[in-house]
Amino acid sequence: MKIMMLATFAGLLSTMAYSQSEKPSSGLRLYDNFHQTFIDPSKWSAPSQCGSPAMECVREIENGKLRLRTRAYGATSSDTGTQFGSSGVNLTASSVTDISVQVTVRNSSPQDCATNPGATHAQVLVFGAFFNGGGGTAADDVQAYLQLDHYPTQAPQTVEVGGFLYYQGQFFDNVDLGAVDVGEHVTVELQWDHPNHQFIVYLVRPAYHTKVEQFMPYTISDNTAAVSPFKTLSANVYPANCRTATTSADLDVFFNNVMTN
Repeated sequence: MKIMMLATFAGLLSTMAYSQSEKPSSGLRLYDNFHQTFIDPSKWSAPSQCGSPAMECVREIENGKLRLRTRAYGATSSDTGTQFGSSGVNLTASSVTDISVQVTVRNSSPQDCATNPGATHAQVLVFGAFFNGGGGTAADDVQAYLQLDHYPTQAPQTVEVGGFLYYQGQFFDNVDLGAVDVGEHVTVELQWDHPNHQFIVYLVRPAYHTKVEQFMPYTISDNTAAVSPFKTLSANVYPANCRTATTSADLDVFFNNVMTN
């Protein structure tokens, strides 16, 4: 009897440990859980989007979650480059420095083009401008990104989670957090660690009781506020331009329980 009780207690401790590891960073509070009929305009604003070439575009609350979906076609007059379609929301609290959100990619279906390979992809983003590098213009704002991206060459029904930084027209500090399944409920977090001059991205997979983190350090001066601060959740598609076929990219994602500092 004692052995059974000890085993039960040990199992409980293990479950508690996993539960703790699945939580976002401490100090965060609930920003929005989407338990209302419509998107709250005091918490969110809508960027310009959903025009051509996006053919389907959704931004709404569905079953207590924020649903973003977009589908677009590539141009048929070229075999280089891509088109762009997006559905997203901006946080009105643009000065936050730490964002955690539960994400479920319901569908990610970019179609490749044989004469323009490697271009099409579908990309869920949590991103924003956090500070200015000192140049004093919006182009000098440092942006940090956490992405859930899928290319046709990747394993089907998976998306790759990672992060990167952007400054003065250059992308850098690419990091990989690993692949997750389409339909899997995960938590991702993007944090500006100002004292240590770095960004941290996290991926929590409750079904597997795992939490992965990666660091994106920088040497840019970070003592100036962003000229155009913003924080955004978005579903973006980049269908390849293709003369030999009509290509499309489709992305459908749920967001829930947005936490901020």
